[in-house]
Amino acid sequence: MDFGAYLLPAALVFGAPVSVGTYEKGLFCESVALVERVAELADRGANPVRVVADINARLAHTACIYATKADVRARTVRFERNIAANQTNYSIYQVQVTAHGVQKTEIGDIEWTFSPPLTMYTLRAAAPTQTVSH
Repeated sequence: MDFGAYLLPAALVFGAPVSVGTYEKGLFCESVALVERVAELADRGANPVRVVADINARLAHTACIYATKADVRARTVRFERNIAANQTNYSIYQVQVTAHGVQKTEIGDIEWTFSPPLTMYTLRAAAPTQTVSH
């Protein structure tokens, strides 16, 4: 009997491994209210990078991350709500952020990981509404 034959039963008993997430860019905040605040100010023409820096300075810790490159590793937990900003609909999702930043070296990439993962909220383009035709 080959080793692969044991993998499926083991996966059924122990469960499949949890995804560590994908690398994303964009806004990540520690609360839905902060995501909504950044979106509201950006909708009025404020620079979101500047807004995030101001929030973090006022709160004296990193409450929000605004990543312009896909260097935040996040795993989606659940949908929270939809909001409108910049004449577009967006969705807010709860995510588990496990890493922020990657540094390239001669021996490979080094990730800056969080232990334990951070629960944060992110803004994504809303999924198109589905219509039912009769």
